[in-house]
Amino acid sequence: MYLTMVTQILETGVSRLIGIFRESLLSLIPCLEKANITLEELRENDLFDNIAETLFQIIVLSKIENHMKNKYNYIPHIPKYGFLYKDYADTSFFEVLPKNVDYRSGTYVFVMFSSKEKPFDTVVCNLTDENGKVLKRNIEIPYDIVQFRYCFSAPDGNVTLPKGDI
Repeated sequence: MYLTMVTQILETGVSRLIGIFRESLLSLIPCLEKANITLEELRENDLFDNIAETLFQIIVLSKIENHMKNKYNYIPHIPKYGFLYKDYADTSFFEVLPKNVDYRSGTYVFVMFSSKEKPFDTVVCNLTDENGKVLKRNIEIPYDIVQFRYCFSAPDGNVTLPKGDI
């Protein structure tokens, strides 16, 4: 079991984990539509936020926590999906790496997905300075032009995991 879990994490990658999480959100839409629940109603419903947060915990956070525990014997604090933070100085985070130079003016921290033209087609981020302080909230970047990287501060200093490490 242990080797299987570590192998899966190493082969999956952070961008892939977040992509699988997004796919899980998208897979709920047909079921909700059958119940006559629209995407607009979902935006207004806190219960869907709870579902999204739980799926993020199961698909992304649990894998990252297991990897960190097994590889570093350390589990840093990881921000919850959809929660707004004043700064990220004392927490790990998922960095959004836009492929487009228009978005290269700082560190973008993943907050959640939103829907513009299609369901969950947009990444909502916070822009932070080098100390982790949030400079600007709710920056929207199209999902199809980003990758993700998990960053954390270990007890012995800052460490950034390359995109293929998890």
